[in-house]
Amino acid sequence: MVISDDSPDSRLRRVVIRPNRSLSWRQSMIFLGAIAVPLLLFGVVLAFEGFWLVLPFAGLELGALFACLYLVSHASLRCEVVSIGDAVVTVEKGRDRGRCPEKGGPEERVEFARGWVRVELSNSPGHWYPHRLWIGASGRRVEIGGFLVDDEKAELAAELHRLLSA
Repeated sequence: MVISDDSPDSRLRRVVIRPNRSLSWRQSMIFLGAIAVPLLLFGVVLAFEGFWLVLPFAGLELGALFACLYLVSHASLRCEVVSIGDAVVTVEKGRDRGRCPEKGGPEERVEFARGWVRVELSNSPGHWYPHRLWIGASGRRVEIGGFLVDDEKAELAAELHRLLSA
């Protein structure tokens, strides 16, 4: 998901890049509960019938599902911000702060002189590899939007070209 905003009071333009997040953490836990309740009820019924080995495997299944949901939710909090000023282009990579302002924020920050910045969408070596979007200047470059699909990367490259040429 790419959000571009032009601030009318300043000459700073920002492009915020986030992965598509289909479920919030709360919705993920509701989904886990909807899976866990019938699974555990069925496991308890089978345990009373003498098939007690079903319960540990049901617990392992729920633990694996929780781990997968946690990893996906954690990865979906990634955020990249490209700030285009009059003289400097700044790329910040990190995590979205969300409800916890003390956590998250930029983990990596790179600045480039605006006059030299190039945006490059490199072609993939095969059809199954995704394109890569680079922004950089003076021999340094940073990959942005690694979690976007190829169509979104092409739109982002066009938007960055438009903002840099303005």
